[in-house]
Amino acid sequence: MKKYCLILFVLFSFLFNGCFVLRVTINNLGESIKSTPKKIENKITKPVSDSVKLSALWVGHSTVLLQIYDKVIMTDPFLNNRIDGIFIRKKEPGMDIENLSKLNLVLISHSHMDHLNFVSLGMIEDKFPGCNLIFPEGDEKYLPDFNLNLIRATTNYYKNKQYLGDVIDVDGMKVTPVYALHQGGRYGIDTYSWLERGATGYVLQYRDVCIYFAGDTGYDDEAFKVIGDNFKIDLALVPIGPCRTCQSRGMWFHTSSMEALQLFEDLKASYMLPIHYGAIQYFHSADYPLEALNKILQNPESKYSKISDKVKILKEGEQMIWKNKGDLRIEDSEMIIR
Repeated sequence: MKKYCLILFVLFSFLFNGCFVLRVTINNLGESIKSTPKKIENKITKPVSDSVKLSALWVGHSTVLLQIYDKVIMTDPFLNNRIDGIFIRKKEPGMDIENLSKLNLVLISHSHMDHLNFVSLGMIEDKFPGCNLIFPEGDEKYLPDFNLNLIRATTNYYKNKQYLGDVIDVDGMKVTPVYALHQGGRYGIDTYSWLERGATGYVLQYRDVCIYFAGDTGYDDEAFKVIGDNFKIDLALVPIGPCRTCQSRGMWFHTSSMEALQLFEDLKASYMLPIHYGAIQYFHSADYPLEALNKILQNPESKYSKISDKVKILKEGEQMIWKNKGDLRIEDSEMIIR
């Protein structure tokens, strides 16, 4: 009897929860066959520069190329046009890896196909063999044996409301895994049926700069306040989709555009860079989360309108750079977008 109950539970979980995965797959399969990604004009050919305190180049989706002084970091690399031959991105990546001169660290937030992209990691392995790569525990079962320095982050504290993991010292940088309300797994049924774990955010500190990368996460009204109380965050990379109704509450495992702004306020960070939109169509158009975000920020009756100047929206391939050596929190700090 228990055996049959378990089978029914698995089937129900996949059908009920997995409809999200199924719907997204169906929506994108036709596009994958007949479409090609939109070209990014005027890609930056020298993304790594001298005399930079901090720069952030949005490659697209959740991939951001960060430079902090002499260190170069990439988040959730998605550098090709397709995910496992099924999903095709709406716009091509905003950077060609051939133009990347160095890479010190890769951060993987979880094992879903749009974040742990094997083709992209193969590109990095070919150009930067032995590069440091940090991933959350549980994801090792999905990682092929790349010629990279694989470092597992401890994340099992999160279930006990310990929102900060053990600090990892790598190449002169301090990386702290932090709470993310998201699932692990990779293939839908392992994610939604037996609730595979293996997702994290990160706080990256180097010299006097502090970056937060959320990965994928839903909103929690306690966790992000704790993170904000423990770090002085200069730039927060926060996902704004997918969401069905982006101007209100999102799904429990993905922040909506509105919840992303609340998460940013909880962090008390200096600036926010919205990510996780534009490349893949989920419920609506790929850019719907951004459209909703702009409506919230431009609404004078919204409590978030007062932080609109702190939300820095980039196009794929655009890069914002702080060249001065001063505090990024100073309003007149020298920031340029190119």
